[in-house]
Amino acid sequence: MTPRRSTSPAYSRTHVGVRLVVAALLAGVAAGLIGMAMALLLEGFEWLFYGVSEGTLPQRVQAAAPWRRVLAPAAGGLLAGALWWWERSTGGVVSVEAAVGDVSGHTARRMGLLRPFADGVLQVLTVGAGNSVGREGAPRLMAGAVAARLVSRLNLEPKTARTLVAAAAGAGLAAMYNAPLGGAAFAVEITMVAGMRRRGVWLALPMSLLATVVSWLHSGGQPTFQVTVGAPDTATLVAVLPVAGVAALLGAGARSLWRRLKDHRLPDSWALPLGIGAAGLLTGSSSLWLPVLPGNGRDALEAALLSPATAPALMGLVGVVVLKPLLTGLTLGAGATGGLLAPSFALGGSAGAAIGVAANLAGWHVSIPALALIGAGAVLSTTQRAPVFGTVFVWELARGPLWLLAIMALVSLCCWRLTAPRRSSEVSFYAR
Repeated sequence: MTPRRSTSPAYSRTHVGVRLVVAALLAGVAAGLIGMAMALLLEGFEWLFYGVSEGTLPQRVQAAAPWRRVLAPAAGGLLAGALWWWERSTGGVVSVEAAVGDVSGHTARRMGLLRPFADGVLQVLTVGAGNSVGREGAPRLMAGAVAARLVSRLNLEPKTARTLVAAAAGAGLAAMYNAPLGGAAFAVEITMVAGMRRRGVWLALPMSLLATVVSWLHSGGQPTFQVTVGAPDTATLVAVLPVAGVAALLGAGARSLWRRLKDHRLPDSWALPLGIGAAGLLTGSSSLWLPVLPGNGRDALEAALLSPATAPALMGLVGVVVLKPLLTGLTLGAGATGGLLAPSFALGGSAGAAIGVAANLAGWHVSIPALALIGAGAVLSTTQRAPVFGTVFVWELARGPLWLLAIMALVSLCCWRLTAPRRSSEVSFYAR
């Protein structure tokens, strides 16, 4: 005679806990694999559009023929825009934010896999072609979709399901940038909604760690930026003050500009591919002067971290500060889908490095990498209204010393408070 399975509350809780652990493990591994795949795919698209097989994106841009530098972002924008036009006219894509915000759980079940993965590939194609938008949206969307499918198959309750989807999205970001603490902070501070954060942090952190470890198969566990920041000195600490003020202004200005352009973007019609293509043409033309302008902004921050204290370098940094947010806004306003993390930290890092270069040219001896990282974290914290995420994420990109982390946290918090919106109902860009 077959023994009857226990239906006690304790058994039910244990069974749900086991299913949650299984879902978290599978989603974390999937997020790591997705992060690896998107990094490799990005390199492939860069080779396809610029015809150069090796090197960073600025190196490929410089090695490509001038006509190719101008037309690559435009061609990528035309192609992605045409496919987005079709995608949106046939139902669109369910976002991670929509799935997390629906308390019934029905939206998460409608995410599917095909459309999120197709949309993610289009986002990476757009960045690989040189268009000025972030690449982090792709692994976030894909990882969230996988988590949504897992929770549906395992029949988890809606609140748990929503938390898992948010945590998986952060894990995808962590895998893309080798930043587990930043990925977890993104999930908790930005993606999760009120009522799920306290519990969600205990899910987001291990999932981001697991996804990051999986991504080491590609990255080797190395930080995104290899830069050395020495001990603090008086001149650098004094220079932090103008960096903080400039970062607050730039962060608030960029956020307002991007929000306005996204709110009034082109309709999902024949204008979509033409608009994104035109924005790409402007980006490509600008790359003839500044090769670091194409792409999401990662290379612009790296250039800022390694910037020499020369007048031409200062002019280049100022050029990024002026043109990067404008080109990003035009690309988003044309209807492209993409993130704002890299454009934000590229803007802040270039501004911080510019102040450092100017100080050195004036006879001061300040740490340019330290000021660049402080500026990057402050602007990212301001544009995303997330000081913990902005600080931890940028710090992990270079894994700087702890004293730098402390100063970054203080500056980011001050910028966040100074630029706090008057209405508490303002939402993250990712919810739009």
